[in-house]
Parts: sequence; structure tokens; C-alpha cells
Amino acid sequence: MTHLIRIGCLPRLEWPIPARLPDDADVAIVTVEADARDEVRRLIDNLTDRSPPTIALTGYEDPSTLQLVLELGAAAVIERPIKPFGLLTNLMISRDLWRRRQGDARRIAEAEGRALALTAVHVAKLMLCHQHQMDMVEAHKHLQKAAMNGRKSIEAVAQEIIVAQPGLALSLSESGPPGD
Repeated sequence: MTHLIRIGCLPRLEWPIPARLPDDADVAIVTVEADARDEVRRLIDNLTDRSPPTIALTGYEDPSTLQLVLELGAAAVIERPIKPFGLLTNLMISRDLWRRRQGDARRIAEAEGRALALTAVHVAKLMLCHQHQMDMVEAHKHLQKAAMNGRKSIEAVAQEIIVAQPGLALSLSESGPPGD
């Protein structure tokens, strides 16, 4: 605690190890010792993608301790006795790694959303091609016009078309466009 205060942190000691990490913590330093294994496992079970980064604090390396450190998803490991050198570095690296993971998760979620939207647009085009004997270019223009007229996104119009005839959407998405 003294080392953390000295480098400008506002540490808070919670013992025994809580079942959940506090939402307002920037980094959590979690002891991974033989007498705290059950509490660490309970904490691991409650960790989420939004949980703050963890740093494992351990006094020795053995296979079961290392396994627990891995399960904890620790961004760094600090050994006992704690030396002031490297503490700030581990805190900064842990926080930076966590921030990057959060950004990556956000970008992946956005990319998955875009992929789903593109799939919906493609399936709606296939449906229009099948129902109205259009080609894909005409179907796309039809979706664009409907989107502009309804002041909606092309993805929303595509979803409406798919919802109107889900059975056709499913069969076309599996078979591909007409003439393939």
C-alpha cells in the first residue's frame, strides 16, 4: 500500500478477496496464494469483459499458482516481496492492455454488426430478385429507393423485407441467387 501511495495511486484494500471487483477500480491487484485459492476462483467466476485489469500478486511459482494466474487473466505478475521498481510500469502496462482489449472488443462488435447488416441486405436483394425477376443491381436500387422514401437505412428496409417472408429468406440464403 505504501508503494502505491508513494507513486500517486489511491489504493483501497479489500480483504477477504471480494466476489466481484469494484466498478470504480482502474486496476486490481489480486493475491494468488494457497490460502486464498477459493476466493480467487470465486472472483474469476464473476469476471466480465468490463472488469478492470488484474495484476497477480504471488510469492512463488508452482504449476497450480500459475494455472490460477492464467485463469485470472492477469495482465502482469508481481512477486513478493514487492519491490517499488517496476510497480508503476506493471500498473501502466496492465491498464493500457485492458484499454486496448476494450477497444478491440468494441471494434469486433461493430464489425459483426456491419456483417449482419450486409447479410440482411444481401438476403433482401435475393428475395427481390426471386419475387420480381430483378437482377442484383436492380434489387439494390430498389432497396436504396425504398430507404430514401421511408427515411430509413437500407439495412432497416432489408430487415422489413426479410421479416415479411422469413421462409423465403431462409431458403434463398441457403441456395444463393437465381441462376447460380
